[in-house]
Amino acid sequence: MAYSAIDIAKKIVCKTDVEHGDTISNLKLQKLLYFAQGFHLAAFGDALFDEDMIAWTYGPVVPEVYDVYKKYREHAINTEGIIDNVVLSPQESALFDKVYFEYSRFSAVALMNMTHTKGPWKNHKVGEVLPKDEIRDFFMTLPLPDQTPINASSTTFDEGYMQGLIELSAPAWEDVVDADAWVHELRGI
Repeated sequence: MAYSAIDIAKKIVCKTDVEHGDTISNLKLQKLLYFAQGFHLAAFGDALFDEDMIAWTYGPVVPEVYDVYKKYREHAINTEGIIDNVVLSPQESALFDKVYFEYSRFSAVALMNMTHTKGPWKNHKVGEVLPKDEIRDFFMTLPLPDQTPINASSTTFDEGYMQGLIELSAPAWEDVVDADAWVHELRGI
């Protein structure tokens, strides 16, 4: 099931740990949306959100999300009052969290540079839609954030292999006593 890009953006913004000094700009949010969409397409074969990503000067952008947060310009988005209403499946949630924790540690500029060095953005002019199948195909060549290649053995995506990896990474929630400890374990802290 695809969600709205605005709702996925809120989910990302809500993960920002402002109590410990983390911030998120619109530029960083756009790049995290790109990575979340790309890995979701590669892992599940369908989009995390329906809206198109467009090639802009500073990398892939979802214009609808950009418009919501553009008032912050290059400054941190005020996370107060933003609510995450998206409930992902356990497998989607495990992948989303891994992608977030892996890529949120980079600055907005570092993430932008990642999108500029290889991938669909390089093949399109500013203003062009980045086709979801191109995003999916590119992300299928990348290792998951836990360094497990999505497609280690061939150029054909192995859905069963990926599903097994996701299920292994998602805990049996009744066994998780301390969710914060589990998240820190995922991050290797």
